[in-house]
Amino acid sequence: MTRKINYSMISLLQFLFAVLVIAFHSARIFPSEEWNYIQKNIISRLAVPFFIIASAFFVRWKTSINKDFEKKYIKKYIKSYLLWSLIYLPYAFMYFRSLGLPKTYLPVGIFAAIFYIGMCYHLWYLPAFLFGSWLVKQCSKQMQLLSATLFAFLLFLIGSIETYAGYLSGTSIADAYDTYAQVLFTTRNGLFYTPIFICIGYLLYDYRNHRFVTERQGIKLIGSFLILCGEAWFIFKNPGVDKNFLIGLIPMSFFLFNWSMRTEWFKQKDGRRLKQLSVMYFFIHPAFIELLLLTPLDEVLTTYQYAWVSLIIVLLGTHLSAVGLLKIQTKRMFFIEKWQSIAFQKNRL
Repeated sequence: MTRKINYSMISLLQFLFAVLVIAFHSARIFPSEEWNYIQKNIISRLAVPFFIIASAFFVRWKTSINKDFEKKYIKKYIKSYLLWSLIYLPYAFMYFRSLGLPKTYLPVGIFAAIFYIGMCYHLWYLPAFLFGSWLVKQCSKQMQLLSATLFAFLLFLIGSIETYAGYLSGTSIADAYDTYAQVLFTTRNGLFYTPIFICIGYLLYDYRNHRFVTERQGIKLIGSFLILCGEAWFIFKNPGVDKNFLIGLIPMSFFLFNWSMRTEWFKQKDGRRLKQLSVMYFFIHPAFIELLLLTPLDEVLTTYQYAWVSLIIVLLGTHLSAVGLLKIQTKRMFFIEKWQSIAFQKNRL
């Protein structure tokens, strides 16, 4: 089945979700509350689960072929994370200063940034994925994957207190969450959020030939989307602290990834470039968003004019930077391979 995987559709969706992440982090582009909610809290919320499932699926697959793959992947992952953390270090310092905290708290802030919240608001994803992967691995040593998935789902339900806080106001559960949030800020982390989607990625690989995932994919995808929309509307009427933990994201992201890797749409295209761009888009875009905030552009445009103009500028700047970095990366790999080839020839002589 792995030979029939539609890598191009997966890459296309990753690219589109990367664009949606940029729009999510940018200024509000729709004046309508309903359209803004649909864009920010239904469609865009699918991005992170899809990224996690895709990563988990391919790590599971390639590790089944080469047992050393996961270790190499994690090592490369950590190097990438530390590099981008270093790049966004100035932003982290400016954010720390804006909090008005004593300088003696700076080491604690740096520690929290590296291991928990990220040096910039989008980098939380990387330590959360790493910790979630470690947690699922430890659980899998003690139980079957299906049992680990159930445990991860229970953790997700606990995390969803954040999203359902509007309906839990005045209860002991809400009080417990408030106490938790005073220390750890959010449940969107590697303990409560990422494990369930990592398990889904593993399940979709392990049970890739099961009838449940091979039959009636379209109907299941549409049904799960309707469930997500229904839940989102329920939260819209009485919003909580944040909208990260929509339970409908679980079946929706499951069936979306399952459909994307099996559909014939876009299958004959080469999606490798889109995959590369999606990664670069994710890492680069906050730099342009924050730089625009330092300009007087918002003073000469109306609120929604600024939103659309700034989004276009951020997308354009992010794209050009991504293309440039990918070219540098390609040339670097070319010279490394050429040097290795020359060294190999000399050793043979």
